[in-house]
Amino acid sequence: MLVNNTDRDSLYRNVMIQTEAIRVLVSRISAYESFRERLFSGELKPGQFLTQRELAELAGVSLGSAREAIQKLEHDSLLKVHPQRGIQVTDVTNKFIRESFQLRSILELAAIPHYCDISQDRARETLDATKAILERAKTDSSSEVLSAAVEIDWQFHDELIKSTHNDLVEETYQINTLRLRLIRANIRLDTKRVLGALAEHIEILEACAIGDPIKAQAKLSNHLLVAMRRAMEGM
Repeated sequence: MLVNNTDRDSLYRNVMIQTEAIRVLVSRISAYESFRERLFSGELKPGQFLTQRELAELAGVSLGSAREAIQKLEHDSLLKVHPQRGIQVTDVTNKFIRESFQLRSILELAAIPHYCDISQDRARETLDATKAILERAKTDSSSEVLSAAVEIDWQFHDELIKSTHNDLVEETYQINTLRLRLIRANIRLDTKRVLGALAEHIEILEACAIGDPIKAQAKLSNHLLVAMRRAMEGM
């Protein structure tokens, strides 16, 4: 089949339009991920003010891509745009911590009966993995072990929410998790805190593994309250 010049030019234009659309999308995603990485690494400090241009230069993207990333980050409660003043990294205050943990408690305390009911085998696996990390952390306080402990901490909380099979709950949890990660990024992490959190997880998981939602809820409620206090004390 022969393709005339008009068809060839039309095809070329369509390819170029699609390529540009993909490039813009990748740039927006790159800007958003870059800003988040800098927030969670502590490179951008709570309460810090920046301009759109500074954020664009920091991420190495265009102003347009930076603006769209800023809008999403503001929706995620990680940035606040102040007219005439600039863009502020969300300040991690006691109020911010309290509200984030209150929402976490509402979601996870509602989720844990589902987890106890349908995820007992998974709870046993996570329990064994948590015990193994705890034993390592008792004698090895290296950054590698602490990072593994933090990772299994997040994994358990993620499992709780996924057990609900509720998209709206998961979406709300994921947005709040960004707030919690911002809090975590600005807490002084030490071995004592990690050991305490893992020991609390083990108590929760032991109740889940035998399908005891009442005991699991009580242990989880205490864990989240203690975690909130740790966060407030660690700032």
